[in-house]
Amino acid sequence: MAVKRTIYNQSSIHVQHGDIAVAMPNHPITLELCQAFMAIHEAKGSLLAAAKLLGDTNFNLSRRIQTIVEGPKQKLPRAWLRKEGKRFELTAEGERMLNHAKDFVERWELLVRLNGMDREAGLSVACGQEAAGGIVLKAAAAFRADFPAENLTVAVTRGRQRIEGVASGRYDLALVTTNKHDAEVIAKRRLVVHELGDDELMLACAVRSPWSEEFKKAEDVTLAELLFWPLILPETDSAVRQEFDKNLRKISPKLPTIAMEVGGWRVLQGYVQAGFGVGMLPRSVLADAGNKLRSRSLPEKLRPKNRSRIVMLPRPASADLVAAFVKCLQNS
Repeated sequence: MAVKRTIYNQSSIHVQHGDIAVAMPNHPITLELCQAFMAIHEAKGSLLAAAKLLGDTNFNLSRRIQTIVEGPKQKLPRAWLRKEGKRFELTAEGERMLNHAKDFVERWELLVRLNGMDREAGLSVACGQEAAGGIVLKAAAAFRADFPAENLTVAVTRGRQRIEGVASGRYDLALVTTNKHDAEVIAKRRLVVHELGDDELMLACAVRSPWSEEFKKAEDVTLAELLFWPLILPETDSAVRQEFDKNLRKISPKLPTIAMEVGGWRVLQGYVQAGFGVGMLPRSVLADAGNKLRSRSLPEKLRPKNRSRIVMLPRPASADLVAAFVKCLQNS
């Protein structure tokens, strides 16, 4: 069987299959080129300001970007920059590549930080604020009883950051409401996902609010009511909010009145109790509110799923500890 060998040098990469060697020239797009491109964008087209951002000279930066500037020395099929007077402007291709270049630079910087990060041995878990004081706290107590000598870190971050943290190895596992497909799109890699329970989302208002009498009705909330009341909802980038908006668009061309958009179920509950509007809250949070709030069910076709999920890599670094913590979460 032919042996595959990869030989690296400065000018090209040679991949050898048996007696056949294929030369692969270095691509003009490099980390340094993307950093220069981002600096020029941040400096609003000024070469001088971009060079200062990079700690470089105008001459060096001018030479570096020649491969992406419209002109005879351009080496890409479509230029990313064009010169207009003394400044550079993004071409249509440059606008298209902007976020890709930014993502590439950010991921490289994250890789460098992780490589130099002196992370202690043990387990690192990411979750939201509500879970940190609820299910994760209960699981952490059970985990500590079984593994008293192991370090345990709990980080409270946004949902997308949790998923990206798991993908990069910063966190061993994370709790999210994002479904498996969307989580893998964010992570840009395959993930293992464990489903936890669903905490039904309902509408609620303060007992002393102008809408309190309406909430004495026993039936589900109607679409007309939903469009009439000022709503207090999770922020637009949350998985729950995005599903709610998607469900609503399917059945109504009209948009509801949004009174407030806030993060964190307990924070949202506070604004509902203060009478700012009708809020969407999990059943578990409403149970803790006692007689301060009235609640009604959302129609199933409108109700977003509020199912917690554990996301982790297929082969986590601390497999035994991860498995033990997952079990603690499932039993909480």
